[in-house]
Amino acid sequence: MERYRSFSFAAVAMAVGFLALTATPAQAAASGSTDVDITIPDIVILHYFSSVQVTVTQAALGTFLTGTAGDQAIDEGTPTFTGAFDHDLTIGPSALTGGDPAAAVMILRNAWAVRSISLATGTNTTLDIDITGTDTLSHATTAASITISSATVNDGTSNLPTITFAAPGLANPVVGDVELTLDLTNAINAGDYQGGVYTLTATNV
Repeated sequence: MERYRSFSFAAVAMAVGFLALTATPAQAAASGSTDVDITIPDIVILHYFSSVQVTVTQAALGTFLTGTAGDQAIDEGTPTFTGAFDHDLTIGPSALTGGDPAAAVMILRNAWAVRSISLATGTNTTLDIDITGTDTLSHATTAASITISSATVNDGTSNLPTITFAAPGLANPVVGDVELTLDLTNAINAGDYQGGVYTLTATNV
């Protein structure tokens, strides 16, 4: 029994020695940490359309003016007269029941988008709209015209000539509308009216 125990101890000692000889030696290693600083500038990216062509249909114009699409006949009453064969009905056209042709609001939805990183000392961006050059759209062949009497930008919160919103960063731009108030008083001819220009300006504040 003692002989077997000695043999067992000897076998274990040999195995341990073999493992010690064949084990992978410890590798040399070193590590260090790097502190990363990145300086980002303020930036404004304005997305806009350089030209827009709007064709107003007859149905849409009629609906805007009276609530009824297209051409229409408006009954102005039933006057009665007694006397000779010459009578003055003195028609006074009733007021239009829809929009005012002297102040027709045209909405250009999703007409702009702004991405921005604000100034180090600020957190906001402003967007301004101005009528530049001329506020008049002239008929292509006659003296008729349409005037842009005012313009605003709308981000869903404010609808003004100049709006202010929190700088949105670069991934999720602020998107909004342009609203133009048009005076159609002198739009007496069908056809194309050209020449009006508005300018959008985005600024970090």
